[in-house]
Amino acid sequence: MNITLAKKEDVEWIDEIVKVEFPYIEFTKGKIAQKINDPNFNIIIARQANIQVGFCETEFFLLKKEARLNAIFVEDAWRDQGIGKALIAQTINDCKHKKIQRLFLLVKEENIDAKELYKKTKFKFVGMHDKLIDESNIEIWEQKI
Repeated sequence: MNITLAKKEDVEWIDEIVKVEFPYIEFTKGKIAQKINDPNFNIIIARQANIQVGFCETEFFLLKKEARLNAIFVEDAWRDQGIGKALIAQTINDCKHKKIQRLFLLVKEENIDAKELYKKTKFKFVGMHDKLIDESNIEIWEQKI
């Protein structure tokens, strides 16, 4: 497996994933392409034999020394092979290079699989968010870096 920064050739694939997996996010191909070139965002792609199998998007808030993991996804056929862990490990490494001290994320309360991944990668539940997404309660998880 290889993890690299997303390129413009990845925009179409990311767009298709976001439409299905994160329909509540107002993402367009243009916004994805813009984020690829924005130093406040980091979109990384996991590839197996040059096939995209997962991605992770992080947003940096450098003045606060914080980052938010906005999205992580692994194709169904590639799950349970350590790809999600590898994407998070790379994200944490990128945060360290930017002197980030806290990485946090929001997750739907009923998303048990995602929360298991976060537990395995040393995130901790810190509380409930005050907004709903798709009529679901949202939890806040974080990791001190």
